[in-house]
Amino acid sequence: MHLNFKMIIVTLLCVQVSWSQENTEDTSITRDTFVEGFIEVAYIQPIFYGNNFISEGYDVKSTINIGLTKGIEFMVLHVDLNIASSDVVRPDLVGNVRDANFTRVSAGVGYPLDINSRWQFLPSLNIGYLKIGQLFRDEKIRDDGFFINAEVALNYRVFKWGDISLGAQNYFDFISIDAPSEIQSFFNNAQSIYPFLGFRFRIAE
Repeated sequence: MHLNFKMIIVTLLCVQVSWSQENTEDTSITRDTFVEGFIEVAYIQPIFYGNNFISEGYDVKSTINIGLTKGIEFMVLHVDLNIASSDVVRPDLVGNVRDANFTRVSAGVGYPLDINSRWQFLPSLNIGYLKIGQLFRDEKIRDDGFFINAEVALNYRVFKWGDISLGAQNYFDFISIDAPSEIQSFFNNAQSIYPFLGFRFRIAE
């Protein structure tokens, strides 16, 4: 990992606790879930797990997620994009592949639970498209699939115009790769957790 993800989390939390102790709660900072819109930028460290070709064969690097969220009545709708690069660690499993990129585009719906004017818990369910682009010898190849993603986030309003967001996404990937039936599940299914730390810029109300 290029950045120490745990250290970033601890540092930001310590800064926020110190800031909160020196400032009384600004009651002018309010949260209207049903009409808010945000641009979201988050640092993510993918963690693949289980018995599948991605967790065994690749080292997926940290990445940045970019998203757009809009409140609609009692729910929030959002779209997300992230592209993660990876190194091959088991060429005996994945073949003569130099490197690979994992591109995810998703859309989903969430149900916000406002704890108070600053804190919000936001569970979401998403579905999306996955493209695995690989450089195989001197030829570019790609595999496609779709995924279901369950997400939980805890948002804290720091300013009227922005929130800190901390959470995780759990991906279930279904990939179309031709493989013998006895090892098909090894190549056609993958699971991963994407913990994230980000900031949401308020753009509409």
